[in-house]
Amino acid sequence: MTKPQPEDAKDKDVAKDKAAVKDKEAVKDMPQLSISSIPKPKIRVPRIDPNTMARAQAPKELPKDPKLLADEYIADLHSANWGGEETWVRFSRLPQKSHAFLRDIDINCTLANIRGTERALSRRGRSTPTSNTLSRMLEVFEAAKLANIVPDRYTYQELIAINVDLLNFNYAHDWLEKMVVQGIKPTIRPYRTILKGYSTVSSELDSARRLWHEIKTKIAAGLIAGEKSDEVATTVDLLTYTSYVAAESKAGNFALVVGVLEEMDQAGIKPDITLRNTVLDGLVRHKGLDAGLQEAELMEQSGYELNGYSYTTLLNATIKEQRDEEIHKLLEAAAAKNIVPPAYLMQKLTIDPFDVLSIMAKLEASHKVRLYNVLIESAMRGNDFTQVLQLIDHLKQNNVPANVVTYTLLFDALNKAGRLDQAKSMFTKVFSSGELTPDAHIYSIMIDACGRHGDVKTMFWFKNEMQRQGLAVSEPVYNSILSALSQWRNGNLQAVMVTASEMERVKPTVKPTCRTFSAIFAAFATQAQRRRLGLGELEFLQTWYAMATDKYYVAKDSYYYFMAVNAFVCAQSLPDAMTAFSDMVRSHKVSHVSGRFMKNPVRMLDLIKLAIEHQEYGAALEIWNNWQRLRLPPISKAVELALFACDQMGQPTVAINIIRGLLSMDEDVYCPQFVDESVLALYIAMMTKHSMLDAIMPVVHLWTTAMTAECGSEPVLSESTVAKTVAMLRGNSHPGAAAIANELLTHVDAHFPDATPV
Repeated sequence: MTKPQPEDAKDKDVAKDKAAVKDKEAVKDMPQLSISSIPKPKIRVPRIDPNTMARAQAPKELPKDPKLLADEYIADLHSANWGGEETWVRFSRLPQKSHAFLRDIDINCTLANIRGTERALSRRGRSTPTSNTLSRMLEVFEAAKLANIVPDRYTYQELIAINVDLLNFNYAHDWLEKMVVQGIKPTIRPYRTILKGYSTVSSELDSARRLWHEIKTKIAAGLIAGEKSDEVATTVDLLTYTSYVAAESKAGNFALVVGVLEEMDQAGIKPDITLRNTVLDGLVRHKGLDAGLQEAELMEQSGYELNGYSYTTLLNATIKEQRDEEIHKLLEAAAAKNIVPPAYLMQKLTIDPFDVLSIMAKLEASHKVRLYNVLIESAMRGNDFTQVLQLIDHLKQNNVPANVVTYTLLFDALNKAGRLDQAKSMFTKVFSSGELTPDAHIYSIMIDACGRHGDVKTMFWFKNEMQRQGLAVSEPVYNSILSALSQWRNGNLQAVMVTASEMERVKPTVKPTCRTFSAIFAAFATQAQRRRLGLGELEFLQTWYAMATDKYYVAKDSYYYFMAVNAFVCAQSLPDAMTAFSDMVRSHKVSHVSGRFMKNPVRMLDLIKLAIEHQEYGAALEIWNNWQRLRLPPISKAVELALFACDQMGQPTVAINIIRGLLSMDEDVYCPQFVDESVLALYIAMMTKHSMLDAIMPVVHLWTTAMTAECGSEPVLSESTVAKTVAMLRGNSHPGAAAIANELLTHVDAHFPDATPV
């Protein structure tokens, strides 16, 4: 990561200072000095919740038959479209006795779901395969092994593939070897998977060459099975050739590539356009545009028709080399074949978009609107909303019929520019004639825009109109509505509950996502800050929190847990808040979901305060311990509350361990910023109260050393704090208290002379 410039660093320091001031203001009402100065916790009479009592008194369901549970899992596994998270949660909840009723095909499908969904998400830029993915797949494999389910080639192929995804090539080879040792003759697919992985990493070229030689040797020896039958593979297939050519092309070894192409010709295997594009891409990267243009000409002479990828590769090179004349030629050639380059590439062009329209005039009429759409999207990427409107006008002036995609882009641009009124007016103007009918995507954009701008009434009008047109209301639409209600209706829980309940009933089924639950929690937190939640409202909140895991198997993020904890804290429901907090801590071990708490640790402080108010001191210490484990930013008030919990539980030794851990450099929890002068004074008061005077001065010395090392200069200790602490010690009846007071004064006079009381 690039180091920030001094100006950036200064801005960050200012931001941190502001955040620190905000945190101090949020907790300024907390006690400052002694145990006696802390108000006794309010005694809360537990509220009797008839719904909770009914659930507690309800008879427990008898455990289901293991075979029945396995049959249910199998039926849903092969019929439902589970994601990786849901597949894992469902499998992990199967009793071990149910595993014996699973088949190898069920294990393979489970592995494919866990790996495949993670991979699919990574292609959309939202997630990447992780070691957690691999760990889950290994647990499934071990469970199958314990149930005596014999793995087949597909089982091993999934485990090989996930290791290649993670660039664990040695482990991928190990799994391939295990397959062979088990007596399974592999097809060429696992070899190709590893080879393809090597082709993406320049440093693995030698490994790719060794594997390529191994593949050819084993095919010659009859050790690789055919993919579509039990026969032996007799030759390398096209996809495997492509993977090896990619490795050599990436390294610029084109003499070897020519040799491979000749070998393919002798084997009667004709390269397809994908392989030739791979070579084209390598030539452009290593030898520049001219070499790429020569290869493209050779491809056409050999009977290959350049496709969109071919032109994208060449245009990228022309833009990089600033060859405007070649850009014109390539755009004209692409237009002659009705190929429109992608928006991200158009955005790189230095040519005016209206000139692009002239250059690509040879596009057939049915493809011209696609060019306009791409140019509009390109303008949106550059936040040039004026140009978007100019392109729309140009389209109309040239009698090019716009399609739904055009207006989808237009409404999206208007809404991102904050022009909601113009978007609503345009919607009426475009669709009132009936020539075009808005699709679900357009309605979704308008609903989201209205929600973001607080126009809740119009938002519901669009939703109702969408349903009147027979269009299914999707999960993003419901999420937009719930987010708007939580933000603009001051936590109007009735509307939130009705919308969420409709989401459950609607057909086709709509599955809530993490954003859905976060919006619901946000609405409840807002309302709970204004008034106490009713029993039905609290039960609704509890039910939906449980459904996220038990019914919908939602993959949770930091914001989800932050809003859930916040909602239950605002509702004064400590058991539910602790459940959400504990779930977050468990998830953090593999998913790092504490980001929101890192940005706003005051919410954790609210949770500790709630535990103290409910006299659940053990819970308060549990929160404190996890605060340290999660490495959340320090707030001294959290330490004060932890010390108070120790005092109320009669465990001063725990308090000593807390303070020593924070001040000792050799401890994992070393964090002296937590211990300001008020915390130190509170610690001294607590040790005095519990007659543990010998534990005072060692910590005072440790505090002085730690704070000096941390701050780079001696910390500031105020005269008033010292005076109050000394007075408290001298007023104590313990015979050694006065001596500690004198020793403390001597230490202060030596290290903090400005703080010595007059």
